[in-house]
Formats: sequence, C-alpha cells, structure tokens
Amino acid sequence: MNERTDRGDRTGRVVAAVVAVVAGVVVGAAGTLVHRWTAGGVPTGLPAAFALVVVGAVFARSAADGAGVFLLGLAGVLTTLTMTFVSPNGDVLVTDQLLSYAWLLGMPLVAALTMLAPRRWFSDGPAVRRAGTAR
Repeated sequence: MNERTDRGDRTGRVVAAVVAVVAGVVVGAAGTLVHRWTAGGVPTGLPAAFALVVVGAVFARSAADGAGVFLLGLAGVLTTLTMTFVSPNGDVLVTDQLLSYAWLLGMPLVAALTMLAPRRWFSDGPAVRRAGTAR
C-alpha cells in the first residue's frame, strides 16, 4: 500500500474511535436520565436505556469492531459514574434503588454482550452462502 492509503485508513480508524466515544457519552447520559422512567407503575425507562446501549454498541462495533464497543462502554460508564457522583445542588439522578443498580451494572454488561454477535453481521464484504443452504 502506498502512504496515502495508509494515512486514510489510519484516519478512518481514529474517526471511528472518536465517534464511538461520543456515542458512549450520549448513551451514558441519555440512559442515566431515562432509566428510572415508569408508565403506570411499569418500569419503561430501563428497557429503553438498555435498548439505547444495544443500538450504540452495534453502531460502534460496525464502525470500529471490538475497540469501538470497548470505547463506547468505557465512555458510557465514565459518563454514568460522573452523573451519579458529581451532582450540582445535590440533585440525584441515580438513586439507591434496584433500577439504578440494574442500570449501573447492566450498561457495561449489555455493551459487552453485543460482542457475542457473529462478526459476519458487521462485515462489509459480500455474504457467503454455506453449502447446502437454500437460496
């Protein structure tokens, strides 16, 4: 490869990593804000927050593979912890309740679980048909 192609590939990886970090901050902040929502006594915010983590992690994995998911999870955890422990005027976003503990522990776990999806789902190459499968 020539120098120009190598530089472009390196730039693409850096951009994908930065986008994964920004997505992690957004996912962590949004999830922290909505995880305690309820509708008629049914906790709807936590599943919505976890769905947001899945969407962000799938996006990060498609853009930057495992490193993207790691960066998204790290940025999300740091954002969540910052919003948990650094609160102006004593406002509490993450309480001492089961939903909050589920969010704090579940967010990095859900992000990590996206790594179990097959690599071929995120490939830019053509789909490979297995022998003996119907068209």
